[in-house]
Amino acid sequence: MMRNLGSFAALLPISVLGLAACAEQEPPAAPLAPPPVATVAPAPAPVAEVKKEEPKPVPLTPEQKIKAYQAAWTEFNAKDFAKFQALWADNATSEMLDMGPPLNGAAAITETGAKAFATGFPDVTGEIQLTLVNGNNVFGVVLLRGTNTGPLVTPKGPLPATGKKIGFLAAQTVELNDTGKAVKEVVAYDEGTVAGQLGQMQVPHRKALEAGWAEKPVVVASGSEVEKANLAAFTKGVEAFNKHDASAALATAADDIVFSKLSAPADLTGKKEVQKGLEESFKAFPDVKLDVKSAWSAGDYVVSTGTWSGTNTGDMPAMKMKKTGKSVSVHFIEVDKFVGGKTKNIWLFTNGAAAAAQLGLLPPPKAADPKAKDSKPAAPAATKEPAAKPATKEPAAKPAATPPATPASKAAPAPKVAPPTGK
Repeated sequence: MMRNLGSFAALLPISVLGLAACAEQEPPAAPLAPPPVATVAPAPAPVAEVKKEEPKPVPLTPEQKIKAYQAAWTEFNAKDFAKFQALWADNATSEMLDMGPPLNGAAAITETGAKAFATGFPDVTGEIQLTLVNGNNVFGVVLLRGTNTGPLVTPKGPLPATGKKIGFLAAQTVELNDTGKAVKEVVAYDEGTVAGQLGQMQVPHRKALEAGWAEKPVVVASGSEVEKANLAAFTKGVEAFNKHDASAALATAADDIVFSKLSAPADLTGKKEVQKGLEESFKAFPDVKLDVKSAWSAGDYVVSTGTWSGTNTGDMPAMKMKKTGKSVSVHFIEVDKFVGGKTKNIWLFTNGAAAAAQLGLLPPPKAADPKAKDSKPAAPAATKEPAAKPATKEPAAKPAATPPATPASKAAPAPKVAPPTGK
């Protein structure tokens, strides 16, 4: 055992030295080459999609805007409601001042507005009396005539045909987009006048007009010094009205001015008569105020929109009206005509029936047939009832009839209708 152990022990150093010697004699193995690096081809850069830009619509010429506006009335008169609807933008709105919420969308304007009105007046037509263009804004005065031979829808139910004729003027403002379609329409006329002509309400009103104006002007704004001067004169008149200075309000009025408040049964003619009316109005409504929202000129004309408001704390002898103590606020559309720097005509479009209702002066309408089926409210609907101005004459200044009086070159409340607008 010991020997064996010794022998085994003696071998150890040899083995170790032998290994060491071998290690010194054999050259070290060359290091392995690193594995080839895989090359990844870069991903191709994404190709951006080139979107073709939609060609921008070419701005319409004034002549094209006029044709677009006239086309709406042409299709309405022809009762081609498919073509009529195509003249409106899909998101268009149509409002009849002081006659409820506006109609939204081309379909509603056509179906609930134009077609519904034509149902009550199958032969109804709109004849444009005055056309004014300023930018994309078109203003028209339209004479609406027809015979009530069909059921007329009203807020209280359908009314049977009366067989009576209507003939009244309505004011219409239309905003066109760059493709010539109507995007916004506002119409003003007097409901009391229509109800009176149909024998549905006993209120002072104008008789049905049979003929329109002898001349039917079409004017495009040019930005001339005359237009600027007319607009400035109108603005000063409004300022004087709000100060209740009748004389200053009529400072630029012609001696033979004609003031046509379409909700009144007759015009006021002559500066003295108009001023007298204004002064009476100031006494009846001591806090009366005009709030003009927009005003623009075209040639000899100035178009304005806004509200007329005041509290009736005084009598109005000319209207045989005792003070009511009530407040009133109505919208208006007004157009003034200047000749040589003087206000020659004023046409004021308001819904006098709305003003009378606020003052508690509106007589109840004839009861609707209780057996008739309910239907949508009636008023000449959204697309079509613009009216124009009293035949041949050019009104002057001062309110009359139901709503409170307003100044000569200022405006008052306005109604709402919805004639076909400039499309």
